[in-house]
Amino acid sequence: MKTNKKMKILIYGGCFDPVHKGHIHLLKHAVKKIKPNKIYIIPNSIPPLKNHDNFSFSTNRLEMCKLAFSKIKNVIVSDWEINTFKSKISYTYKTIQYFKKQFPQADLYLLIGSDRFYDFKKWKNWNYIIKNTFVVVGNRTKKIIESNNDRFIVINMKPIEISSQELRIEPNKKYLSKRIINYIKDHRMYVNIQIQNLMSKNRYLHTLRVKDAALQIAKAIKYPKLSKVYYAAMYHDVAKEFKVDEILKLVNHYDKYYYPTIHTLHGIASAKYVKKHFNITDREILNAISEHVIPHYNCSTLAKIIYCADKLEPSRTKQDVSDRTGYLRIVKKNINLGFDKLYKEIKGKY
Repeated sequence: MKTNKKMKILIYGGCFDPVHKGHIHLLKHAVKKIKPNKIYIIPNSIPPLKNHDNFSFSTNRLEMCKLAFSKIKNVIVSDWEINTFKSKISYTYKTIQYFKKQFPQADLYLLIGSDRFYDFKKWKNWNYIIKNTFVVVGNRTKKIIESNNDRFIVINMKPIEISSQELRIEPNKKYLSKRIINYIKDHRMYVNIQIQNLMSKNRYLHTLRVKDAALQIAKAIKYPKLSKVYYAAMYHDVAKEFKVDEILKLVNHYDKYYYPTIHTLHGIASAKYVKKHFNITDREILNAISEHVIPHYNCSTLAKIIYCADKLEPSRTKQDVSDRTGYLRIVKKNINLGFDKLYKEIKGKY
């Protein structure tokens, strides 16, 4: 005699900012345990129990989910919460209500990590969620999950211990797929968070001014690689406020005649740091970062743009450079001429 098994719908929501291998690892274990007919990945609009500062655009998070989960069978990446709640808080119980209407005869399973399991009773209308779904819980740390409630399905697995917050600060290749790393770079994601974590407020504001000046110069001279300008400018000073031993650890060998003081090494140290920690491998960008203090002979147009932007950003005074606006005017008309004139004045200070 045939039995009509209920359809199983697995719902997996979250910020996914960025989506990492821990998310995928958890989902794969849940699929093995539940064997769902359909899986809905649902990036949320604004999460109710998290800090909303520096929250990435919903379109970026949605696209990252499509890239990350595309190889898992029966996955549907849904924009329902993003489109329904837009800039408002998205509550899980409302998502469950929606899926109950869509699949009235199905069993709904909600996948969460153990971090959310421990604050579950803080969720709005958590009783409704428990009543209308089976909550699948996977451990995010080595701590074993225990529950006597038969509405919870516990998966104690070997976890991948990483958080999206950590990966926004440092996009570690160990925990992110190559496709996600490339997407983050292509869309200039998390750069502000990364540099703010490494510098004082004044240094950060200086960096933003250099970025704006660099883009203005690049556009004026019709330099086509604006993304390279952005990255080189934003990362040019990440090691500026590092301690001496931190800089020397990054820069093991250098020409002491060419770089007479530790101060002059911060460009090289910055380039080495962003290559190691932020997955910037483009040689032109790294050279521009390295050379914004003491440029090499016959350096690239990008390096000249960053050098000039650093020396001519709006807060520079006559003590820094004799005629900021005059130099800027020349640079925007002829980058080579402007750079040569500016460098001739500045180089004596080192």
